[in-house]
Amino acid sequence: MLEAAERIESGMCSPVLANLVKRFQKHVLCENLLKGEVGCCCLVSHYPHFCWFHNGIAEASSRVIEMSEELVIEADIRLKELLRVNGEEMKAIQHNVVLDLNDDGERWEGDVLDNQPYGWGVLYDSENRMVYEGFRIGEVNVCYGRSYYTDVGVVEYEGEICEGKRWGRGVQYDRNGNTVYDGEWMNHEREMEKRVEIQKEVDDHVLFHTLLEEVIVSDRCCDGIEWKVLRLSFLFNLRELRVGDECFWYVEEVEAVGLKKLERVVIGKNCFRKRRITWNRNERLFFWLKNCPAIKELRIGRGSFQYYTVCEIEDDDCLEVAEIGSVRESSCNFSCASLELKSVFAWRAL
Repeated sequence: MLEAAERIESGMCSPVLANLVKRFQKHVLCENLLKGEVGCCCLVSHYPHFCWFHNGIAEASSRVIEMSEELVIEADIRLKELLRVNGEEMKAIQHNVVLDLNDDGERWEGDVLDNQPYGWGVLYDSENRMVYEGFRIGEVNVCYGRSYYTDVGVVEYEGEICEGKRWGRGVQYDRNGNTVYDGEWMNHEREMEKRVEIQKEVDDHVLFHTLLEEVIVSDRCCDGIEWKVLRLSFLFNLRELRVGDECFWYVEEVEAVGLKKLERVVIGKNCFRKRRITWNRNERLFFWLKNCPAIKELRIGRGSFQYYTVCEIEDDDCLEVAEIGSVRESSCNFSCASLELKSVFAWRAL
């Protein structure tokens, strides 16, 4: 492991490995940012057989954080300042620069780095008409800005942006300046499904987004070894999670923390149980259901979480029903864990 780490640091590793390391570093950066004082989020989360990565926008006070597979961009809207890109502070940016973009007369007036737009500024077309004002990196609008109907000089859209697309909170106007839509956007769309059902034939390309209210996982889905962690804490609007039988066999951590709207969790039989040939007695496997003040019902089928060593159910004060396993047959739920109930529960069934 030490030798491998040294090769990575010195650049003596394959391009594939280097790319995986970069993706993992961005994943860690995103997770740390989301654990901070983040407000409204409009994120789509992907799980492409290695680790989660997020696409979208998160807000933190006057800051906007754009997350994508390649870049994590932090910008301050109030100060009109690009703060960090992939965790690095942007100290070398030049301000108040007039940059000619081509021979046709298109230009950028504002922040520049390495002879390209890099930060806040204004984009003009070849006829000296304002096209866009806001944050931009290279040829892509990012984080926040406003675009214009160039022929009439009226704002067409003002709000948050991810990879050049309307994403997050924003307002669309017509050519007379009247509001057409004021609300949340995702991937340039105004309407997003509030319910997702994961089926076997499509579980290798799972998309979770922060506007989801209901997640349903069909039987024998997400049971590949690439699934290591199920982190639900960014699904701020989630109300119900239903998992069928024999799902998530290789998941080592399940985290549902701080979900203020979550009301119901139902998990089927033989889920979240590492195959016997892969499990060793020293492994630490975690299930957290914490600080979910609206949850009323938790049901877990027999055989699920068999080898999990930690089960924490804490500060879920409205929980009325907690049904784990079956009284009619051997269940083996959390057989390697101790159970500790914290805070006051409004139990109706246990």
